[in-house]
Amino acid sequence: MSQLNLDIINLILDFIYWKDDLSVDRPTLATASRISRAWQGAAQARLFYSVVIEARWRMSAFMKSAPARTRRGKQLRTAVRELTFVLSGHTTVMGIAPSHSLLEKDLVFVLSDLPNVYQLRIYSLAAKVSLGFQASLAAATMPKIRSIVVDYAAEPPDREHQIFFDFLSLPSVERALFVGKGTYRWASYAKSEQRPQAALKELRIDLRHSQPSVRGTDLAWVISYSPSSLEILHLYDMVLDSTMSKFLTTVAPQLVSFHVSSSRHSDLGALADWLQPMTRLKELVIRNDIPSADCFRAATDLPRVMSALPSSIRHLGFAVDSQLALRVTRSQIKTWNQRTGECLKVLTLVLLANGTFGEDWKQVPEVSRLRLFHFTDDDISFAFASPMVPSNNFPRLVDPSTRGIVINDQEQGKQEKALSRNPLRALRRLIKGR
Repeated sequence: MSQLNLDIINLILDFIYWKDDLSVDRPTLATASRISRAWQGAAQARLFYSVVIEARWRMSAFMKSAPARTRRGKQLRTAVRELTFVLSGHTTVMGIAPSHSLLEKDLVFVLSDLPNVYQLRIYSLAAKVSLGFQASLAAATMPKIRSIVVDYAAEPPDREHQIFFDFLSLPSVERALFVGKGTYRWASYAKSEQRPQAALKELRIDLRHSQPSVRGTDLAWVISYSPSSLEILHLYDMVLDSTMSKFLTTVAPQLVSFHVSSSRHSDLGALADWLQPMTRLKELVIRNDIPSADCFRAATDLPRVMSALPSSIRHLGFAVDSQLALRVTRSQIKTWNQRTGECLKVLTLVLLANGTFGEDWKQVPEVSRLRLFHFTDDDISFAFASPMVPSNNFPRLVDPSTRGIVINDQEQGKQEKALSRNPLRALRRLIKGR
């Protein structure tokens, strides 16, 4: 095996990188790194591709495993592309005692020796970061962060925070995701200290049913400076009423992926109007996958949406709450197919009611691939994963007997299942010497 071509080694390691639960198979990669020198470099590059530092002891362990003064340590540090860091200050979070918590200066120290990091994920309890910290991250000697993820864990009593905007001030940021829940309002443009400098290509915001809900107009200023660059826009759990129309129609022409969910049924009343200028759109997902969600009802709202859907669409996803909604969906997909002459590549449906999709859903000529879920499924979190977002895992195949992808050609489904499971397990056993 040590004589294998490096391209073959890389192919094998890519194949075993993920476990069945989509976590990184670090034990197998570590075993592979001890096969030979050629395997060592390739396997360690994958082991250090994504680094998580949640406490001071973890930071020390990382520093020791990749010493900055040694040639090997420098090579391992250049392999790091994604860094996850918990900024807990002196507050207990995730079971980490204050004595082991991490501060802003610790992140600056770690990043200063990681030249190739392009994605930074921050878990934070702080409502904002200091101006000095922002200046340090933007320094010429620091890595150029292209993607920023802010996971905000606190619920501030003042109902106002600034941390997402602070990180957006980095001039190199092209992709940004904010996840947070709390009883707060976002700072308005008039109150913000800095205007973001980068031209965003991707913006995803998930407020997780926060109350009171942030209105869409509170966000318009965030991306109004880059109307010609934004391609991916995901807005979850906020008020998306008619006040958003001017902003959305401005950025619509270049959008390729558009996800929405709102707090009230009336909020998405203008959705069909927003879709009209989205002539390049490849993906539309309406997140109404909670039984109590009232932002979209397929039985009544789908016809207007389908009439506005462009022929460029490749992935359509939403939830259905009744057998009537399923029948309307079948009818509208057929009508769209006749109007555009296109076969929908992927259709994702989440069934909110009790019961099943029925045998007739195993053959839908107008759809290449169906991904069918029930809202109680364990893997429901993957239902509206986006193939347009490189950082998302978009599962290829799940058990078609109950949920997941139902492939029109059942033999093809059996072949894909065999290819996705047996060789992977065989390779793991071979590498581990079992």
